[in-house]
Amino acid sequence: MLRKRSMMVFGAAALVLGCGGAVDRAVAEEKAPVVFEVRADTPVVESRGGQRVIVRALVRPDGRRVFSRAPLAVAIVLDKSGSMDADAKMENAKLGALEALNFLDPRDIVTVVAYDDLVTVLTAPRKVGDGADDPSLARAIRRLRPGGSTALYDGVATGAAQLRAFVEQGYIPRIVLLSDGIANVGPSSTEALATLGRKLARQEMTITTIGLGLDYNEDLMTAVAASSGGNAYFARHSEMLPEIFARDMKDAVEVTARKVRITLRCPEGVRPVRVVGRPGTLRGNTLETSIDNLYGTGEKYALFEVELNGRDAGTSFEAAELELEYTDAATGAVRREQSNVRVSFSKDVADVDRNRDRDVAAQTELARNAEIREEAIRLVDEGRAKDATKLLEKRKSDLRSIAPSVGQAAPMIEAEAGVFDKLAQSIAATGGMSSGERKQTMNDAYMQKNQQAPLTISDDVSGDQQ
Repeated sequence: MLRKRSMMVFGAAALVLGCGGAVDRAVAEEKAPVVFEVRADTPVVESRGGQRVIVRALVRPDGRRVFSRAPLAVAIVLDKSGSMDADAKMENAKLGALEALNFLDPRDIVTVVAYDDLVTVLTAPRKVGDGADDPSLARAIRRLRPGGSTALYDGVATGAAQLRAFVEQGYIPRIVLLSDGIANVGPSSTEALATLGRKLARQEMTITTIGLGLDYNEDLMTAVAASSGGNAYFARHSEMLPEIFARDMKDAVEVTARKVRITLRCPEGVRPVRVVGRPGTLRGNTLETSIDNLYGTGEKYALFEVELNGRDAGTSFEAAELELEYTDAATGAVRREQSNVRVSFSKDVADVDRNRDRDVAAQTELARNAEIREEAIRLVDEGRAKDATKLLEKRKSDLRSIAPSVGQAAPMIEAEAGVFDKLAQSIAATGGMSSGERKQTMNDAYMQKNQQAPLTISDDVSGDQQ
């Protein structure tokens, strides 16, 4: 197994569940697998009108429920184009694929697909058996040799085709896609791959993407992951691959809830504004967003911004109703829960500050950091490096002002300020972002939006060639 490394989680505490043996299905169905908690960053607001409140809807696995899961059907889709011959990429990709097998158990299904100009199914879908110690599986992976171009679209489509028959049998399908280069055989645009990802998501398939090195298309790989609710990783060096594959399979075997969706409804006197840090849909008095998959390793949340009309000091009311809907990953049952958030009004500003929820405030700032990262990339892409520098410098200053007010999250906020400072200095000096900076910035933004724990804090954004 891999040695442990230090990890920093973007705004979500870790909660680990065991993957024990046989479970009484009646017990599994008796208790909901998910805890739903709703809180406001300012449960006490000023009585004058126009106050903005962040409502956090948090979901986490219920540690009181004995953990069980449905079997997985996993397609490991590996790039074996000619560029994988350099820097031990192919060897580390093989180690990563073998490491992934260590997290699966004999009832799970696995298929291994490789692509260059053409797509090859190295192992047809089969029970995992002995995993990495299974001679036929290990032999098929170790025999991989790099050469050729990059038929990425066909690689994903073939992996999906291998899993399709198992969805109706109750397996949870997951594709793990590795690429170190630009798709150049078959459909290759970001939109074409994102459309494929959305199509596969409708078939309940999740796609994790792993971009390796400095030459892959980060826009495309991130879009594929986002379209299906999967994880996305940037492996700057191939030595990271075994740990990344292990991390994703650990998520896969601990999936607690799927197709997680949260809807906020506002009463009269409350205006829904937007979802912070995630894509959201605004319809009349409702906001809706998807969290997709909840894993046994931690919590996820959605942040809704609403605006309140003024009310008399000393009064309180329910400012929003929230509904959670998800599929229980163990039983396949669709579950729904509702909760409300109540706020009180006061003329005392000190009372408002005293009651501020520091955890929700910190998580909101982290979600806004994701938006700032994406905006900085957009500005640089448009040739507006000076504007990107100003944006990042302002965010750095704002974060350092905010840090003292967020309690235990202060070191994380300070670290984020350091990342923005370093990136701003680099953009100012070079007039743009290097390939590594752009990939790291985009991946950090996605991880924050997805509340996906990175392997390490991503503060090394310098040193790459333009």
